[in-house]
Amino acid sequence: MRTVLKVLVAVAAAGAVFAISRGATTVEPPPTIEELRQLIGTEWYSVRIFGQPSGYACIQTELTDSECGPGLRVTEDLKLLVSLAGRELQATKSQVTIYDQQLRPASIELVKDELGRTARVSARLQGSELIVRTSSPEVGAPPAGVRRLTVSDDLASDLLIAVRLLRGQLDIGESFSYEVYDPEVDVIDRHSVTVDRWETLNGADTLVVNAVSEQLGVEVVSWIDSQGRMLRQAVPGLMDLTLERVSEEEALASLAPFEIRSQIAVEHHLPLVRSLREVRLRFRRAVGPAGELIPETRRQSVVADGDEALVTISREVPPRETLPLPIRDEALAEHLRPTKYVQSDDPRLVEAARGIIEGETDAWGAAQMLCSWVNRNMRAVSSEPRPITALECLESMQGDCTEHAILLAALGRAVGLPTRLITGLAHVGGKFGYHAWTEVYVGQWVEMDPAWGETTADAGHVLIYASALDEASYARACLATGRTIGAVEIDVLGYVAADGRAVEFEEE
Repeated sequence: MRTVLKVLVAVAAAGAVFAISRGATTVEPPPTIEELRQLIGTEWYSVRIFGQPSGYACIQTELTDSECGPGLRVTEDLKLLVSLAGRELQATKSQVTIYDQQLRPASIELVKDELGRTARVSARLQGSELIVRTSSPEVGAPPAGVRRLTVSDDLASDLLIAVRLLRGQLDIGESFSYEVYDPEVDVIDRHSVTVDRWETLNGADTLVVNAVSEQLGVEVVSWIDSQGRMLRQAVPGLMDLTLERVSEEEALASLAPFEIRSQIAVEHHLPLVRSLREVRLRFRRAVGPAGELIPETRRQSVVADGDEALVTISREVPPRETLPLPIRDEALAEHLRPTKYVQSDDPRLVEAARGIIEGETDAWGAAQMLCSWVNRNMRAVSSEPRPITALECLESMQGDCTEHAILLAALGRAVGLPTRLITGLAHVGGKFGYHAWTEVYVGQWVEMDPAWGETTADAGHVLIYASALDEASYARACLATGRTIGAVEIDVLGYVAADGRAVEFEEE
């Protein structure tokens, strides 16, 4: 399912985190030309998923002149190969960053290929602002845009930690935070860094540094040697993603697409899941508590059982009371506004949405009409790997579960319905597959599945993340789903039928 493919784009971005996820607040005095020379060179890395070499990264650092004096030019190239249902896909990026003498990013030029869709991001630092331009040559892609982002005085880069390490200015246990611009998801982020310990890695003494992203919630662990070179980086809990410093020959040799399994098999059979009131599951995780991966919601309860989690899913029910349209609530503003993926202010989407609801002013009535219309009129395809926007969905009227969900989210917002994109797992054909559906606020949040024609989601839908569909929350949804891929097993413990009859399965 396409949700899995979207995760891979996020994995590719996470694989490039090494270029932005280490840093320090300031270096005083600024690096000398001799110190800058110690940072130049070319480093190659093997990108591994669950231990399998499925990509490479290359970082080339050179001396350059900036407006403020000597600086550095850093060129980063990344390629990741994956396979789904026999289809080979790739995610790539090429980024050139010019750092000034303070090692702040004076300019960034990024070109990326997200599984078939190319996009470009250009950024220039001007005083306390970052001028960001985004564009894509693809037909139907979001229009080019220019934004002015205010940055803090502690806007930093990964190079600063190398300088501080060379100067002996990092202490074990030291913690600090700093601001970065992440061009992969086009957001200003803040990273919290802890200098953890010294550790011997492949015969070399390395400093282990932990960094956590505030916006994305990604934890990155880096091993850096005494010369400031990164030897290894790991993203714990995300498909065992690691980068290992190797030779160019090793980085490019024996690359094989990592095969993604989009379904999780279960032993016990469930009857027609739409007829069930409740389903009880046990989640097991390879490493760490399984309960960390499954959130507690109104429709699903999560109880820890050691490192395992007992999850009870109830079917969605129609709301007892609803609100009139349009819904205007400042607390729901992020779920009403247009975004890169959901262009709900576009006249074509607005006209379509109004035509579908035909003057209906009841929020729940309008939501059902929109969900049924998307299900009836959108042609289902097995998978669409590229990032697709709501406007493209309206124009093509075809797609997989993600397209159905995004189009419903946009149509809802176009008439004043707050909406969210849900990523998770859904029971189908005796297995749980990665899936996407929509949540609509009509006075309370209601989960609907337009791909399957369910105006109320059945008890086989396990929510992993609810996204407001802005850049940062969409990336968090992909990463949250990615943490479960290849990492969880599911047991069906029992269910409650429509007539209230409880069925329990014996566990081995």
